[in-house]
Amino acid sequence: MAKVTLMGKLILIGLLTLPAAEIAVFILVAAAIGFPPAFGLLLATSAAGLIVLRYAGSARLERLRAAVTQSGLPGIEAGGDAFLTVSAGILLLLPGFITDTLGILLLLAPVRRWIGTRFQSFVQYSQSGHPAGVVDLDRKEWSRAPERTLNELPAGRSRPTSAKPAPVGEESPAGEGPRSKNGLP
Repeated sequence: MAKVTLMGKLILIGLLTLPAAEIAVFILVAAAIGFPPAFGLLLATSAAGLIVLRYAGSARLERLRAAVTQSGLPGIEAGGDAFLTVSAGILLLLPGFITDTLGILLLLAPVRRWIGTRFQSFVQYSQSGHPAGVVDLDRKEWSRAPERTLNELPAGRSRPTSAKPAPVGEESPAGEGPRSKNGLP
């Protein structure tokens, strides 16, 4: 039997508990606003899902399919906007307030950016085996440099004559002109 990963188990548990959670949330919403408005809201969000999927259009779906076919998992990143729009439409189409909330969140730009950066670092990690920003060098590609303390200066550099910088707008000690707000001449 194949080894099931933790992520696989979490997805399975989520898929099994989602229907029960959707029913519980529907009952709570129906108790708060009444059954007919709650049912109407479910129908309205399903119609919104159809509109979003229609908006995604066959051209956008074709671009996503071509990007994924051409480059695999990174292709989803290349067609990320189409992928998130289609995902939002599917989630809105499914009956239930939890999936509707997730679908609406996927339509918001800040959420899309956050997901995009997370997915980009996931793709980079899955391709290189290292987290984003980590450069893996062979032993012969790097060398250890001596560490300097805060009091040491590189060769050829001397300490400024004044330990206190000139206030903003006044002349600097070296006569370089007035200082800007960031302390640079």
